[in-house]
Amino acid sequence: MVSSKVREFYWIFFKKRTTSFLANLYRSSITGDERDIHRTRIDMKKINSILEMFEMLNPDKFNPENFEVFKAMFRFSGKIRELQVNQLVIAKYGPETPGISFFIKYLRLRENKLSKQFISVVQQFDEKKLKKSERAIKKLCGELKVKTLKARSEKFIIKKGKKISLLRNYPSNPENIHGIRKQLKAMVTILTLVSMVFMDEHQDILLSKLNQTEMLIGTWHDNQVLIEYIDQFLVKSKKPGRDHQLHLQVLRNKVIKSNQELLQALFPKIEEILVVIFPSSPTE
Repeated sequence: MVSSKVREFYWIFFKKRTTSFLANLYRSSITGDERDIHRTRIDMKKINSILEMFEMLNPDKFNPENFEVFKAMFRFSGKIRELQVNQLVIAKYGPETPGISFFIKYLRLRENKLSKQFISVVQQFDEKKLKKSERAIKKLCGELKVKTLKARSEKFIIKKGKKISLLRNYPSNPENIHGIRKQLKAMVTILTLVSMVFMDEHQDILLSKLNQTEMLIGTWHDNQVLIEYIDQFLVKSKKPGRDHQLHLQVLRNKVIKSNQELLQALFPKIEEILVVIFPSSPTE
């Protein structure tokens, strides 16, 4: 695909996402419905993916201040999503005991509180700042060159691969697993966008392996977040009864065991990714 077509493609992609974002944003401010909030978040994630690509392509010309308009909403919607995912994860671990019901009630109360705050933030949203962001992206799109996109995305993948190679040497540290997840997400974001305009078998193989591994590490992350919420609840909440505490400890232990099994499956997948990125050189 020639540079002019690539520029047009990414600009239309971005413009469609911002249009959808505004529609879902205002709908969620009226309904307060978790599905509308989630759709708004999905649009923001797609917008962020384009921003990450242009920051990778031209960090000197990329001005983060042009995109501050999304940050508060993204933070609130992310916290709301965490609370929703916690409830979905809990449902995987058997019947709802009284202690777990007590904890779910706590999660829902927090979700309702944050949803109201999210609506308040939406009502203060400045559409003029979004227009400014669109102008900035249109300018960056106008300067995009296919050759640069291909070369810098390849360099980006190698850089992220090297970081993963270092982090995977210390698998017992949860912070390192979070670091690996961050690198995987960044690679998936860039490669997904690049694959929309380039046909490349090696790239497709890598993206497939990245998607599989990111799903695995995403499940680990969701479990880890739930463990942290349980710990916070047990320490900070009005003291639940002894039986309730026991129910939550049983749930916590099940989630920890699940995460240990996920990590055993995860690291061979990471090795496969590194082999694809560095087919003829050591990753140590």
